[in-house]
Amino acid sequence: MRKNGWQYGLAALVLLSVGACQREASRDLSPSPWRPVEEMNFPHLQASQLSPFQLGGLDYVLLGSEVRGLVLADADGSRVLESGSGSVEHFATQRQADGSWLVAAYDGDVGELQLRRLSAVSGEAGPTMHFLGAVDLSASPAALCFSRQAQRAHLFVIGEDGVGREFIVHTAPQAWQFSEVRLLYFGPQVTSCVVDDRRQQLLVAQPPLGIWALHASAEADENRRVVVPGGALGEEFGGLWLDRDRDELWVAGGARVRAYSLGLLPGTPVFERALADMAPVSIALQRDLLLALGEESSRVQKYDVARSPAVAGAQAPVAAAPIPQVLPRAQTQPVASGGDAADDPAIWVNGRDASASLVLGTDKKHGLNVYRLDGTLVQQFPVGRVNNVDLRPVAQGRFAALAAASNRTTAGINLFGITADGLVEHLGLRPVSMGDPYGLCMYRRDGNFYAWLSDKDAGLQLLEIQLQDNGLEWQLRKVAELQVASQVEGCVVDDERGTLFFGEEDGGVWRLDIAAFLAHRAGPELVAPVDGGQLVADVEGMGLYLDGPHSYLVVSSQGNDSYVLFSRDGSEFVGRFRVAANLQLGIDGSSETDGLDVTSAMLGADYPQGLLVVQDGRNRMPGAAQNFKLVSWQDVMRQLPAGHSD
Repeated sequence: MRKNGWQYGLAALVLLSVGACQREASRDLSPSPWRPVEEMNFPHLQASQLSPFQLGGLDYVLLGSEVRGLVLADADGSRVLESGSGSVEHFATQRQADGSWLVAAYDGDVGELQLRRLSAVSGEAGPTMHFLGAVDLSASPAALCFSRQAQRAHLFVIGEDGVGREFIVHTAPQAWQFSEVRLLYFGPQVTSCVVDDRRQQLLVAQPPLGIWALHASAEADENRRVVVPGGALGEEFGGLWLDRDRDELWVAGGARVRAYSLGLLPGTPVFERALADMAPVSIALQRDLLLALGEESSRVQKYDVARSPAVAGAQAPVAAAPIPQVLPRAQTQPVASGGDAADDPAIWVNGRDASASLVLGTDKKHGLNVYRLDGTLVQQFPVGRVNNVDLRPVAQGRFAALAAASNRTTAGINLFGITADGLVEHLGLRPVSMGDPYGLCMYRRDGNFYAWLSDKDAGLQLLEIQLQDNGLEWQLRKVAELQVASQVEGCVVDDERGTLFFGEEDGGVWRLDIAAFLAHRAGPELVAPVDGGQLVADVEGMGLYLDGPHSYLVVSSQGNDSYVLFSRDGSEFVGRFRVAANLQLGIDGSSETDGLDVTSAMLGADYPQGLLVVQDGRNRMPGAAQNFKLVSWQDVMRQLPAGHSD
């Protein structure tokens, strides 16, 4: 939720008072003024940011100059390379796998964010700087910082107007491209940012509020919080720097520099010194030296920071094994409703022309949408707050399939008929004796149609859909009721085996032998509990991919934005994956998925082994209302462990 101006003011007062208490509690780790051991002078440079790095095994310092653009100097202070023109106050760097560095710098003279590569080429006289691409910005940046996500370069650009933009920076045929992912809102006075890639957190300095931490991934909850209150840093602070070797965050505030253990934030400094005659706006560590630069300065001072290792318990976290990724082939148009609206899809396979198959998707604030496989919206039914939808083929009357959807506006089920030509017709609503109809999945047995329907605050009901011969008239008949321990939404039925799978959102995946249950001989069995690793709450959408020995139960693990594959009976974990951004097609990944559906039917060249459709809780590139992503099952199979992907 965005804060209004008065909310920021109130937050500032609270944080300043908290910071004052922390300042009283923390001691000055060294009361004597800190004096430099060396100084680098660059006459008339007017620099306000520096960044050290290595190229070809040698130490260098990059500076942003308001009169010379980017200036590269060696460890002795000799200029070895410069862009030669432009006005650069802010830039960001990121080391690449080949040892080169990406440099994103804003040139105020032309209003461009420019991307360059710094590299050391064998046989060259020294480092080289190559222009890669540029993008215009509507507002001058106050902070730039890179992030590494899934081996991609993400760039955060926070403007002086307080609006942040996240880009994916990537190669393209003509020049590197800046693909915008999302907007972020901070308000004015941001001074610096860095990204802790180990924890995937973006850290932003914003006087007088403090240093914010929020999740760096656009496909995760921001979880925005203050990790260093402004009152602990003084009136002006910024110049953030990450010491990745020691896993520390360094902050310049007034004439003081402080270091905080990243693993212990929020917390008190593990290092703090006052500089003798400088108030730096940019600091960085190079080996055992702290480099400090004042505002619009022409000198860099170096301070000896050789000291013992940081406090125990501050070690960097061990990185979890990466989750394989697949890319979407298409996405639907966004739903009409804002906020949490898109929810659950169902796939109708056109028996006459598979490429003309359809995706039905619920807008749980408005009704049911019908899409082509290219994502185009072709029909809308404003029938109320429909939550989940499922369908089954039918061999009677005028329809080729029937689709049922749970309705929370008028507690009941809406039924839709789909003709062989792909025209969807609404067949009306029938009420149910339930407080809040929620999850729904269909079931077909001996030519009869049923729906399992969950109550948001109670259990599940099994309802028979009684069709008349013309396929237009129908009624509901309650067959049975199943009690559950907590909230259930996602469910799917294996018709051939007569098995219901349902997801207790905080508990896991349950399996039920329907015939045995109706005969009072069996109850549900927990086959895949939420464990915080393979399966993370909430457990949401479910689907069955049925293809002989290569059949799987697919489950949305909403808590870590991934999808888990189990064996057809749900008892064996097979693998997991995420849906990531397809930069070539300009489609973002999926996250916080509610519903999903899958089919093994061949649906054209893009989906030769079937189609997976997933709801996307955070629609990015650019930001828009929620929608659904379409994924080729062939791409999923390529990510499965050996023995499951033949």
